[in-house]
Amino acid sequence: MDEIKCYKPSRKHTITKVFGITALMLLMLVSITGIAHFANSKDWNKEGVDLNSLGKYDEAVLAFDKAIKINPQDSLAWFNKGVALDNLNRSEEAIKAYDKAIEIDPHDSDFWNNKGLSLAELGNYNAAVIAFDKVLEINPQDSQAWDNKGVALNRLGKYDEAITVYDKAIETDPHNSLAWFNKGLSLVALKQPEEAIKAFDKAIEIDPQSSSAWYNKGNALYDLNKPDEAVKAYDKSIEINPKYSMAWNNKGVALDKLNKHEEAIKAYNKAIEIDPQNSLAWSNKRNV
Repeated sequence: MDEIKCYKPSRKHTITKVFGITALMLLMLVSITGIAHFANSKDWNKEGVDLNSLGKYDEAVLAFDKAIKINPQDSLAWFNKGVALDNLNRSEEAIKAYDKAIEIDPHDSDFWNNKGLSLAELGNYNAAVIAFDKVLEINPQDSQAWDNKGVALNRLGKYDEAITVYDKAIETDPHNSLAWFNKGLSLVALKQPEEAIKAFDKAIEIDPQSSSAWYNKGNALYDLNKPDEAVKAYDKSIEINPKYSMAWNNKGVALDKLNKHEEAIKAYNKAIEIDPQNSLAWSNKRNV
């Protein structure tokens, strides 16, 4: 029986100014094993995966350490240890575990991908790009890796390069809604709101329940001096996620521009009710 990998869960990233979401990886696989003292690394690895899926990350690390002690060349145990460490927000230690997995098996793209994600978590975007390039060298059809590379480039302010990379993600998988969404974020950063709206619309076509895509479409419409259309986009975002404080705030801004001041105050009040620390909403409300 093959050993089981546990994957790093999806992570959210905000990109400057527009509060975007980027997906960063796969699903958690679960293996059910009895609690026992195992004699081989595969059983300890399965136990660790199970503990990891239950949120028992410290115990999972100990199980993976048991697997590694029995077989120091167990690349999957090193990889899975990295995932558990990441779940504990111990990214630097996770990278060391991924490096051990890569040293043993440099041709597993998942090892490189998770290393890239951890480097991005630490803000080391240049190194993250290199890691994602290794993923793509192994598997050029990995749409998610193209998207992850684009996110790292976007964080480096290399928006044109990021768009080229998102286009590769989309070419590989036209239904990658996050690549369309992230392309829109880079286009906004380049002050191309009309093109950004097209990208957000594609993301929404694929995933109509993306509150962030509707929200950022609203931002782009506002930038085009279309506050009435922006309000409609913010309303869609709020319909999907009624607790989206910034969507309420930005709806207030658009309503204020339409001289609907009482409605604007209601929107700001809702933003503040959801997030009392939303300083923008407090400031905007005072200035109505």
